[in-house]
Amino acid sequence: MMKYLERIGLLAVGLATVFIMPVGASPAGTRIDFSSLDTHHPYKVSGTLYLPENAASPVPVVVLVHGTLGIDQRGELYRQPLLEAGIGMFEVDFKTGIYRGALDRPEPDTFLPMAFAALKELRKLPAVDPNRIGIMGFSLGGNIALRTAMETNVKQWMGDDKGFVAFALFNPVCNHFTKDFEKSGSKLTGGPMILFYGSEDSYGEDKAVPELKSLLATKYGFQLITVEYPGATHDFNLNGPDKNLLDPAAKGMRVHIKWDPDAASDSVTKVVAFLRENLAAK
Repeated sequence: MMKYLERIGLLAVGLATVFIMPVGASPAGTRIDFSSLDTHHPYKVSGTLYLPENAASPVPVVVLVHGTLGIDQRGELYRQPLLEAGIGMFEVDFKTGIYRGALDRPEPDTFLPMAFAALKELRKLPAVDPNRIGIMGFSLGGNIALRTAMETNVKQWMGDDKGFVAFALFNPVCNHFTKDFEKSGSKLTGGPMILFYGSEDSYGEDKAVPELKSLLATKYGFQLITVEYPGATHDFNLNGPDKNLLDPAAKGMRVHIKWDPDAASDSVTKVVAFLRENLAAK
């Protein structure tokens, strides 16, 4: 484990300068429309695919799932550093036409057949390596990404096909996952996973993340990589004015969001290094 973290650290050193990019540096993406795999609720959704320029195909790609607020500036924050590392991004929109906000947001499992549908769509494309597709998500998106790593969910929506191969989670609201894993008995698929969170997260990640990490290690032998940012709030990587939002899932039903440039910059460096390490050609 320590050797692995040392490798991530060395990769991160080489990526420390990719956080700042000139306006307009990111190439235009390609919109892809597709449907949820759930035939009972075949939601029509879409995503925008960004691929590295001048890269030899096929390339690895990470599916990016937004939080409750929908697509925001964070996609752009991580996009160019990932592209420069040779990793494409498929930024999906699972909000438009489905829900408006925290009060009418569907249960997280509703989005699983959409996430796996995105995986299937990418595997159709000759420019994408079908064996090197990861998933990354913020808040609700991180919660969805964690659920895609559960064996039972992969079996339900992918059958005998493999799921995502690497997982990057940002404040995934995991305060109930310890009980979920204990009840369901479902194991993780085993793909490498990294989780970023702030110690002042409104959903109680400061306690929930260490508890989940301990459970996965002791019961399943799975080593969840965690990165805690002291003093950082939920959605610490969302650049903008401070926000106090209503969400029934949060402590006291209120979510405090504050931009933390240092934590955001560090998370860019570390997540790109992690994904480059785990989506690189073997």
